[in-house]
Amino acid sequence: MKKGLLSLGLAATVLLTGCDEGAQSQEWYKAHDKERIAKYDECTKASDPRGTEDCRNAIDATVHGGSFTKSPNKGW
Repeated sequence: MKKGLLSLGLAATVLLTGCDEGAQSQEWYKAHDKERIAKYDECTKASDPRGTEDCRNAIDATVHGGSFTKSPNKGW
């Protein structure tokens, strides 16, 4: 009985976590501006922007790729 429950739990975990087949890498998004911007816009409108590997890679490529304007130096 315990082996059956353990196997069932393991199978459920594997099926639920899965992976994003077809997800593009950060490097791919850094090299493809139009696709990166489209995916970034799509993901930031979602309820969980970093919910998929593809969204995480698009967001990270945008942030780490230097696409954001740098803040001016403060003269404090």
